[in-house]
Amino acid sequence: MSRPQPSPSSAPKSRGESALRVVAPARAEPVRLGRAGLAVLAVLVAGLFVIGVLQAVVTEAQGRIDQLDEQIVEATATDRELRLRRAQLLSPAFLGAEARDRLGMVTPTTIVYLVPPQAPVP
Repeated sequence: MSRPQPSPSSAPKSRGESALRVVAPARAEPVRLGRAGLAVLAVLVAGLFVIGVLQAVVTEAQGRIDQLDEQIVEATATDRELRLRRAQLLSPAFLGAEARDRLGMVTPTTIVYLVPPQAPVP
């Protein structure tokens, strides 16, 4: 803030007086936040808080997604193993070996075919 300049009527009256005077250094005004500034600051702080919360939620969700991806990989591997085992169990070579070894079945030397009797014609 500057002081008003002296008017010509307040000029020195005598020859010994000088027109010069000592001026105090200008002081910087402190920065004041008005209501609008406080509102903007509050909105910024709230926005940063919301961003932090959202990032935490996203990080937690990503962890859950990674866990589910691992479960999918494990389930897919188990499915493949079970399908292979099923195919092995259903193969004719395996069934024949099981019939011979576990059940004691033998291949007959001769095959006898039974012919059903003919039904009488009415």
